[in-house]
Amino acid sequence: MSRLLIKPIALACFAFGSLNAHADSVTFTGYVNGATNTNFSISAPNTPVSGASGAGGFATSLNGGPTFASYCVDLYEHIGFGSTYTNYTQVSGAAHAFANTNANTDIGRLFSAGHALANGTDQAAFQIAIWEIAYETTGSYNVANGSAQFSGAAAALANTWLNSLATTNTFNVMVLENVATRDMVGHQDVVYATPAVPEPTTYALMAAGLLGVGFVARRRAPKR
Repeated sequence: MSRLLIKPIALACFAFGSLNAHADSVTFTGYVNGATNTNFSISAPNTPVSGASGAGGFATSLNGGPTFASYCVDLYEHIGFGSTYTNYTQVSGAAHAFANTNANTDIGRLFSAGHALANGTDQAAFQIAIWEIAYETTGSYNVANGSAQFSGAAAALANTWLNSLATTNTFNVMVLENVATRDMVGHQDVVYATPAVPEPTTYALMAAGLLGVGFVARRRAPKR
């Protein structure tokens, strides 16, 4: 797993704490563990677009906070490494307008599978899988056909991961959105995810369970 994901709880608190901000400052400093060149072709019902791009996670900082990995979900726009953008807005994955209505859940399942993203090929495969989930509208995932197609050295691994999504989603998906305005050019929307934090009631139930176990253990302790 990338070293940029080693503090998920701190990142989760930082992320949700800034959800209500009017605009967020986002800096992309480079790729996480490298990238691999990938060809893409997006077709109807999406707006058609095709080309080639480096595929891999972005080393990202939100509002000057810790660095984490984010992934592109917008093949129509661009970002620049080393630049800070001040017109991003953070939303939940459920609130983002993905072409695929299952994207929020399935991207969470992709993160939940816990793949080790140690090199450029791994990072590219993960990025391709996210693109496939974001843009594929046929109901099944295969990077070689459908409304979202990809080719390159990491495409086969992306397909393998798409065919083995985790059965349970244990991550919260977040999207940093950037929309073009009259005065500002738009930049890529990016996605990231943090482990789901149990609700306070869940913590209470866990604590009650532990107390119960301790009580039973004391009752069963042999006399000395």
